[in-house]
Amino acid sequence: MRLVGSAGVLVVALALILLAAPGAYAPAEQVTLALTSGDLVGRLSETVSRSVERSPEPAGVPQPEQSTTDAEPPAEQTPAAGDAQQAEPPPASPSGTAPSPQPRPAAQPAAPATAGDTATTMAAEIVTLTNVERTAAGLPELGVNACATEQAAARSALLVAEGRFEHDPLGPILEACAAGTVGENLSLGYASAQAAVVGWMDSPGHKENILRRSFSQIGVACTQGARGWLCAQVFVG
Repeated sequence: MRLVGSAGVLVVALALILLAAPGAYAPAEQVTLALTSGDLVGRLSETVSRSVERSPEPAGVPQPEQSTTDAEPPAEQTPAAGDAQQAEPPPASPSGTAPSPQPRPAAQPAAPATAGDTATTMAAEIVTLTNVERTAAGLPELGVNACATEQAAARSALLVAEGRFEHDPLGPILEACAAGTVGENLSLGYASAQAAVVGWMDSPGHKENILRRSFSQIGVACTQGARGWLCAQVFVG
């Protein structure tokens, strides 16, 4: 389904619910969006969503341990030269004369925000705005899941690196995060977290993932590419 507006074209693939038997997690249908050069003309933003559910596991089957994110933390700002040093008092002046005023050090400009800082901030804002929507719908907030965040970061980075905008199979997330239910929303070309969440909420499939009762945790990551920010929401339950 395509929604055409003045801001561009919103491409929506409705969320799919896939039941996977134990050990078989490849979805029966792949949701793809052809990204040809002609198809990109005038496109400002796109979204796509999918969800998959694990069938009940037999008792006693060990589950993989939950992995933790290995995303690099934002670069720490290096203190400006002289910030950590204490100024020495001026030498004592001869009796009867006032001490000469000491020049004040020039203020150091703040370090500019890096792409990693912006991506981290945008992802955190998406989590906050997603929980605002769930609270408004009478649903509990989603907790941040380290494994889901790691998966979102890896998937968004891979899609940008390969110039794709489509869902990869969600089965690996079921295994990596030991989850019973997994969903994913993708967005491309939105300049802010608020715009991305509004775009998802305006699409029935994406809205269903955001407001799905069976999801209890979320991981979000954004990667900047040639066509703007590509953000991934990974839901687990």
